[in-house]
Amino acid sequence: MSSAKAALESDTRVLAYEAGRKWGVRVNTISAGPLGSRAAKAIGFIDDMIKCAAAGACAKRRKHLAAVCSTHLARVKSCSWAVTMPGSPR
Repeated sequence: MSSAKAALESDTRVLAYEAGRKWGVRVNTISAGPLGSRAAKAIGFIDDMIKCAAAGACAKRRKHLAAVCSTHLARVKSCSWAVTMPGSPR
């Protein structure tokens, strides 16, 4: 997962630079770590990765997609005053 996290960080920096200069918006991403999605099951050892990540995490439980989504929504809601959309009044 380290290459995926590095790609996410790189994409975030590029998007933040480009979108910030062009439209004046902020770009944030959430790196949830290994998540047992259907796509992740295709690699075959995702369950081992999840167990390893959970062993070192503060919350000793499996992540679910709903938990990741609610974390994102809570972040957006608390910062919603700073969120702009193309075409919205500033």
